[in-house]
Amino acid sequence: MSARLVVAVVVALLVALVGAAAAQPGAGSAVVVPIDGLSPLGPPPGQPAQPAPAQPAPPAPAPAAAPPLAGVTDVQVVAPANDDGRHLEVSFTRAADVAAEVATVIVRRRHGTPGAPPRYPALVADGAWAPSFAGPTPPPLAALAAGATIGPWTVAAVLLGGETSFTDQVAPGHDYEYVVAEVLLDHGVPVAASAAEAIGPRRPEAALVHTGRLGYLAIVALIAGLIAWYVRRARTAKELYVRSLPGVEAIEDAVGRSTEMGRPVLYVTGLEDIQNIQTIASLLVLGHVAEKTATYDTDLTVANYYPLTMVVAEEVVRQGYANAGRPDAHRPERCLFITAEQFAFAAGVSGIILRDRPATNIYLGCFYGESLLLAETGFVTGAVQIAGTAELTQLPFFITACDYTLIGEELYAASAYLTKEPTLLANLKAADAFKIVAMVFIVVSVIAATGGWFDLGGKVFP
Repeated sequence: MSARLVVAVVVALLVALVGAAAAQPGAGSAVVVPIDGLSPLGPPPGQPAQPAPAQPAPPAPAPAAAPPLAGVTDVQVVAPANDDGRHLEVSFTRAADVAAEVATVIVRRRHGTPGAPPRYPALVADGAWAPSFAGPTPPPLAALAAGATIGPWTVAAVLLGGETSFTDQVAPGHDYEYVVAEVLLDHGVPVAASAAEAIGPRRPEAALVHTGRLGYLAIVALIAGLIAWYVRRARTAKELYVRSLPGVEAIEDAVGRSTEMGRPVLYVTGLEDIQNIQTIASLLVLGHVAEKTATYDTDLTVANYYPLTMVVAEEVVRQGYANAGRPDAHRPERCLFITAEQFAFAAGVSGIILRDRPATNIYLGCFYGESLLLAETGFVTGAVQIAGTAELTQLPFFITACDYTLIGEELYAASAYLTKEPTLLANLKAADAFKIVAMVFIVVSVIAATGGWFDLGGKVFP
């Protein structure tokens, strides 16, 4: 009996231990979670296993809210000082902590343009242009750029960063309205806008006096005063001193030499048309030469590059002969139109020099690459040659091959030397006096700027 009792006690203890272990979760046994419609041990016999339903995706995070747009304040539209009547300056105040993606948009329209009310609470509303701003049928949103149109409005500027002013170019004589607002841009396209500030109408105004150019007015007044003073001196029979120009003084001697040798005088007016200042200066000297040849009864040949120059030169020579009291001696056929081709002209004039062998050749005017050809041909014939031009690249050839050369502005002064006309002499003396004033001004400005005292040139000529 005792052996059976011991076995029964041991079995009871083992059963108790197994039951306690099964009652504790996570103690090495798998926990089976029942699913609706299925037994813990699997699907009913004869039925396939059903997949578990998909779990719903977590909701997407809400988009970040757009930064608040504070807008602009203190909008002003004024005509700039010293303006020509074609500009309006728009200025405003922005908050100090504006985000980099926020731009200031300035739009304008002519005053009285229909299609929008006078007040604009916003530019952008519900992802489109606000009807209160762009009209009942607003265009779709697009990238903003200067010159784009939004209903009745035109974009004047899109300002980024800390810019708080803009000068708009407009048509003169019209009134304009402006609207300024901050706009949040996404790749250049507005997605939100602040309350708009409207101002107008404003009209551009031209300044009566440009105060920044009074220095130029002073120059004009100075030159006019010098000319008037020297004209008065010249007309009061007080001789004005001018330095001698050997080339000008040699003209009369050269004409006399042609008379003694019985050979003609050749005069070339250059290669530019009548509106060129060098051609005009040459024709003024031609009148004096024609008067001298008429007085000495010497033939004068005038070679011209342009037909219109030939016509004017013929009239100048006619007047010169009339001034000498010998209008009957004038021969119009001696005023020649050669050709308007550069080196064909040089060949034609060279042919005249070699055939007629004039004793005096005068080249005054604008010359180019043909200058050396003409001067060398005249040098070969032994003629007295007087040249003058303002073309710096041709002066070395004339200086080398000619007896006398008028350099640069000496060509322009030659007519004043020859005629002694008071007005021409006064202009010449006034130009010399102004050059002295200009040189003094430049020297003083350089010294002042080098010393760091003041910018004289910037103050007088801003």
